[in-house]
Amino acid sequence: MKQQHLQQGFVLVTSLIFLIVLSLLGVMALRGTLFGERMTANSQDLFSAREFAELALRDAERDILGLRFDGTTYCRTTSTTVCATARPENTRPKEGANDEAPFWLASSPEIDDVALENGGLNADVSVQGVYTAGSAAACGMPVWSGADWQDNANPARSCAGTIGAAVPTIAYGTFTDAPFNGPNGTVRPRYIIEMFKADELNISPSSNKIFFRITAVGFGRTQGVAGRTSVTLQSVFSPN
Repeated sequence: MKQQHLQQGFVLVTSLIFLIVLSLLGVMALRGTLFGERMTANSQDLFSAREFAELALRDAERDILGLRFDGTTYCRTTSTTVCATARPENTRPKEGANDEAPFWLASSPEIDDVALENGGLNADVSVQGVYTAGSAAACGMPVWSGADWQDNANPARSCAGTIGAAVPTIAYGTFTDAPFNGPNGTVRPRYIIEMFKADELNISPSSNKIFFRITAVGFGRTQGVAGRTSVTLQSVFSPN
């Protein structure tokens, strides 16, 4: 009888050990599942942010050309069309193909009115977001590093140098009337444009070509301590 009693106690202890092991395995499996779901969610968030950054790049190209998002109507107020946010005179092509070629030449007198060293800081939105070749020096860093992307970055970005403030960026659709149909909680992507004449890039001084470096940032829905999830893309664009 004494031997049987001891054997029953051993079974109880063994059962408890098995239960503890099974519980630990269950907790580890649950944690692994949650970790996998977080990784998937982060990947989807980054993928969405990259897609939105791509949209902003294309929107910036249309902005440079003065095109609406549908490619058929120019986004500026004329005798026949009305644009919600019109560019000032001589800062964008007015009527399309006939104006684009002569407009985007380094020798065109209107070109010097398009880009501003501080990107239109504290100016009307209609002249914001387009920078000169000297903007980086005035900012004391690459312009995009001192720009206000409105992503709640911590610490907040700001130019040093002679500008000494966060310079403006352009929200997707501002000058093209392009709609943005992102998921709830997603903010519009933004971009800046830097304009370079050929001689400023040490290309043939006789060239009239103009180049634009576009920096676009797309955002996800996740907001962390350092700011909102974002993806930054750059491209170089020349309309002629």
